[in-house]
Amino acid sequence: MHVALDRTLILLIEHKDVMYRLIDYMDEHQRKDVPTEVFFNCIKDKITSVKAKNEADRLNEAFDLGNLVKTGVISENNKSRGIVAFQPAIVEIFRLFDKERMRGLKKAEFENIRVQLENVFEQHQTLTFDDDNIQFQEQKNHLFDLLRQVNSQVQNNSAHLQHEADRLSKHLDYDSVLLSLHESKQHQEMLVQVKNIYDREIIPMLEFLNEKEYSKTKPPLTLIDNIGKLYAIRGYEDDSYYIGQYKLSILSHYKVVEKIKQTLQRYLHQEREHRLTYNAIEQAYLNLLNLAQKTFNENLKDRYIFKAIDPQEIYYQGIKSRSSGQDALIEWQDRNHAIYFSEYLINKQAKQRSDTPAPIATFSEKNTAHDPHNAIKRKIKMSVDNSNISSPIDDLYLVVHNLLVEELGQEYHLKYVLYGVSCFKQKHGRRLKLQISFEQPQRQIRHNSYVLEYNKREFSA
Repeated sequence: MHVALDRTLILLIEHKDVMYRLIDYMDEHQRKDVPTEVFFNCIKDKITSVKAKNEADRLNEAFDLGNLVKTGVISENNKSRGIVAFQPAIVEIFRLFDKERMRGLKKAEFENIRVQLENVFEQHQTLTFDDDNIQFQEQKNHLFDLLRQVNSQVQNNSAHLQHEADRLSKHLDYDSVLLSLHESKQHQEMLVQVKNIYDREIIPMLEFLNEKEYSKTKPPLTLIDNIGKLYAIRGYEDDSYYIGQYKLSILSHYKVVEKIKQTLQRYLHQEREHRLTYNAIEQAYLNLLNLAQKTFNENLKDRYIFKAIDPQEIYYQGIKSRSSGQDALIEWQDRNHAIYFSEYLINKQAKQRSDTPAPIATFSEKNTAHDPHNAIKRKIKMSVDNSNISSPIDDLYLVVHNLLVEELGQEYHLKYVLYGVSCFKQKHGRRLKLQISFEQPQRQIRHNSYVLEYNKREFSA
């Protein structure tokens, strides 16, 4: 019996433990599919655990392999290899239900995002920006779909790293006092997880969000900024604004990830301090044991003050030595105050950095006397204000362009037209009537291999 996709997904969500078990298997074995035998065993265990016969029949029909393939929940059923693969989108939905099962982005995935943004930027450079251009519309839709996807991935990855940092901090702070070899091994495994997350997830994400990190290739955020500038130059200011908002949204996660990095750095420092301390203790004990054994001869029949102990038994346990007549025990304090004091200094320094206000630079503090751009702006404004431009004006952009070419000479650049038009509007905008003519194709001004496309501005009294 065929069960519709919506009903199948509802049953999967109601019995999330089935997908969680399969996702855990894929994560544990680092693969994108599961063996068919594992899939059948998981479904069988779930149906067997349901006591109500009607509910068991519903699950049996919905979770049937043929039904899952027909509805598209399973995208691959390779009988020769004996594997099944779920739709990636469905797997990601169930990962969102439980933060512990969310996957962090690695360096290869960040590089893939950067390459996609670079390809989009190169495509836009060769496009003609025109609403009637079908290729332009397709590239524009693809760009905004990609930006939404990147923003969502970075947001989910930031939440995943925050959850992992909180989980590891909870366990490591609780296990600060180690009493047995088994507990010490668990502690070491947690510290290995900290180092893996730090090296494989946090550092690549900070590099992705840092505009100055890349040397041979353009940073992703710089590519987004360049695409936004292309839209602004071509007259699509609204689209350029939305692209800039996506960039700011992605960049806003930098400070969150930086705080997570500082949190995990404490445990990397702690792990190194613990390792050096206990290595020194173990080495001192072994040296003392060797000296004690050399002190006596065979007449004592191996009745040493210290008996030989397996080095693994004393790892992370302090020193405990036995002789035939006495027991000696050295107990360590619950807390290593040097480590806790170092952590206190790290937290205090981080808090001081976050509480220190950034210096606000005012216009009066800037050194504007030797700024060549300000000098050019003053020349443009004086040229426009002193000009004999009078209404009616058929094409303001062309009139200002010709004026500035004559006044500035070799210093003139095509982009100065925009500032010149702005100066003219400030002076005459209130007394003259503006009319914008929308023409297809737009008017063009060419100068020194640059092209300015614009809509004609007419002024009349």
